[in-house]
Amino acid sequence: MAGMKSCLHCNTVFSPRHAEQQFCCNGCEYVHHIIQDQGLEQFYKLKQGLATMPVQSRPFEEHDWPWLPEQVAKAEAHAQQHSQGEAHLDVSLDGISCVGCVWLIETLFAKHPGAIRAAAHPAQGLLHLEWVPGRCDIAPFFKEIAKFGYVAVPRDAAKGTSEQQKIMIRVGLCGAFMLNAMAFSLPVYLDMPDDFAYAEIFRLIAFLSATFAMLVGGTWFIKKAWSALRIGVIHIDLPIALGLILAYIGSIVGLLCKVEGLMYFDFVATFVFLMLVGRALQSSAVEKNRHRLVRQQPVAKDYESADSTSAARIPLETLTDGALYYQQPGQASPVASVIQSQNASFSLEWINGEAAPVAFPPGSRLPAGAILLSRAPVALRASEPWTDSLLARLTAPQQQLRGHAFLDKLLRRWLLVIFTIGIAGFIWHYAHQNWVTGLQVMISVFVVSCPCALGVAIPLADELAASKLAKLGVFLRNNTFWSRIRRVKHIIFDKTGTLTIERPILMAEHRVASLTDNAALALARLTQGSLHPISRSLLEHLGHRGQKLLETASPMEVIEHPGLGVEFHEQNHHWSLGRAGWQGSADESPEQDGLTELRCDNQLIKRFPFADSLRPAATQVLPQLAQSHLQLHILSGDQPEKVHEVAKLLNIPLPQARGGLLPEQKADAVRAIDQQNTLYLGDGANDSLAFDAAYVTGTPVTDRSLLESKSDFYTLGSGLSFLPSLFSIANQRAKAVRHAFLFAVIYNLTVVALSLIGLMNPLLAAIVMPISSVISLVLVALALRQPRNAKTTTNSASETSRQALFSQPQTILSQKY
Repeated sequence: MAGMKSCLHCNTVFSPRHAEQQFCCNGCEYVHHIIQDQGLEQFYKLKQGLATMPVQSRPFEEHDWPWLPEQVAKAEAHAQQHSQGEAHLDVSLDGISCVGCVWLIETLFAKHPGAIRAAAHPAQGLLHLEWVPGRCDIAPFFKEIAKFGYVAVPRDAAKGTSEQQKIMIRVGLCGAFMLNAMAFSLPVYLDMPDDFAYAEIFRLIAFLSATFAMLVGGTWFIKKAWSALRIGVIHIDLPIALGLILAYIGSIVGLLCKVEGLMYFDFVATFVFLMLVGRALQSSAVEKNRHRLVRQQPVAKDYESADSTSAARIPLETLTDGALYYQQPGQASPVASVIQSQNASFSLEWINGEAAPVAFPPGSRLPAGAILLSRAPVALRASEPWTDSLLARLTAPQQQLRGHAFLDKLLRRWLLVIFTIGIAGFIWHYAHQNWVTGLQVMISVFVVSCPCALGVAIPLADELAASKLAKLGVFLRNNTFWSRIRRVKHIIFDKTGTLTIERPILMAEHRVASLTDNAALALARLTQGSLHPISRSLLEHLGHRGQKLLETASPMEVIEHPGLGVEFHEQNHHWSLGRAGWQGSADESPEQDGLTELRCDNQLIKRFPFADSLRPAATQVLPQLAQSHLQLHILSGDQPEKVHEVAKLLNIPLPQARGGLLPEQKADAVRAIDQQNTLYLGDGANDSLAFDAAYVTGTPVTDRSLLESKSDFYTLGSGLSFLPSLFSIANQRAKAVRHAFLFAVIYNLTVVALSLIGLMNPLLAAIVMPISSVISLVLVALALRQPRNAKTTTNSASETSRQALFSQPQTILSQKY
């Protein structure tokens, strides 16, 4: 597409701001440079042009691993206890995506003294390390790979691999049992005599294969069906479980009575395997999304005590009124508290949507959810227990249960009809022929009419549709999303961080590039480790140059003045960064008041203008959604006049744009609108209660986001261009499911008719069941593929959406800072 480029590092398609721009973000530029500097170009050869997620700000963030020493000590103690020559550690790794990442990480680890082996697994987001006990320091390795955009966290923080691993083990075992059962049932299908040599052994092996398949795989569905029944829910696992149980019991009856027409052992093993494959597809998508959400949460599990008489840490659940504790930089205050120590700068964006940092002096009351932006910890005195805190309510797990009402109703009616037909068939054949034929007919009706085709086709439709969204930077967390998103009539936006970029935009990037090395180093020192949005933006724009300067320079003590700026003294020079007029004369250029200034010895070096901005494509996408008869709303904690300013830019009716709302008021407003047809998009803790009230929820992933774990989907890009695709792909997926469902109806009518007239047998059942599943998969794939005549248009739209997700914002709201 004209005017667009592919990032040299991540291959993301983006719109450059100038002809020389080669990277989609400062993070990609920095990582590319250090790969070149260290001679690691093999990374790009192995990557083979694969498009991956942009690195963004991750290499510039401060990371620590307080959990690491304990885990390393346990690993080395275990190695010594068992006389092993190597220690082992498994961690979750955020940012790994391809074979190039695997090679890069393993190569970097091999350079560390005492390192033995590193094995990275992109699909699971895991890293396995082996080293010589006592001779390898893991922390420097983690710090090194963090510079490349890979962040290690404890494996249990991701909580994700056990379910997928269990399913895949069952799939492998049941695949072997299926092949055994089919192979040792073959003589029956070839009309070999019942008394041929080894006939009894063949039947025994087929019986054992089906039995093991039931124990390994069948119990998976039986347990889940039983669990659903206990709470009064008809789940799709119920007909699967019933079909398996009846086929298995009927096969045992056939084996004991020597009736070949009742022996469905090969069918049982095949059925179990196919159903597990479908379930593995679902689980795989869930696991991938879990590992993308390995992020630091700003509410800590415990806090360091600030009481001199007690050195113990205070668990969050036991935090009481009057407790003295330290809040660390980047953490949120868990309860309303009073500041005991120095002035400090906090972000209240979680609470009221205001992005600008606020300075709090000692003795002032700090609301729960305020995030500390200052560099040093702050001593606080709790004014309430954790159980009474608003933040405890905001972070509570979502209790709303969202099911498939239509699917539940369909399954109830389907089970009633099939049971009626099966029992009627048994009675008729028992009365007119014999009980064996009647039993065969009943079992045939029950097993071949089971909705196994849908059990495989629907997960495939979910996976293909979710993959389409993933290409646009949108990732699903809940498969019930698909049935709910098509009912949405109202889209409700938070403002700050959702409709607007969470950080202010530097309006004159060339001013950073034009700094001398001395000035660039001073700016890097002043901004390094800061959580202030302006500092973080400037450090990222310094990019590779700033990081190289910091590596060769000695550290300096930076003094912070909340609400004003930061400074440090170097030999005979004094450097400062902060509000205009804070250091030096404010009269030098009064028209520039409010900008951020870098000064040396009170002399102005450079001014940096910043501005708020709407997210990319917002002005194009929202009118398009309105034309699709979707009602758009803004509910924000920000000032009403700012909300109305945004609403006017986006042509949203002012009565549907409300500001100055508390979290409870947001939730009440959502409930007033919602009739199981709202989509709420928000990013902060002040949106959490509104999330609970909305029908469908989504969030952009930000640096200290809380809502990923509660949302139905999340986005990793910076734009809103994914929204139209969200609805169009949902419609495509619904079309694919309809095709599979129509085929399932035709298939069931056919096989039930064959069963009732006595023409269905284990051989035919073993043939038609896999074929029906394959046909369902083909129908789904065809419905979700891109039409040939629309391929170019669709690809262009996809590229445009992906580009807009990661491109720079275009609409400036108001200059500040």
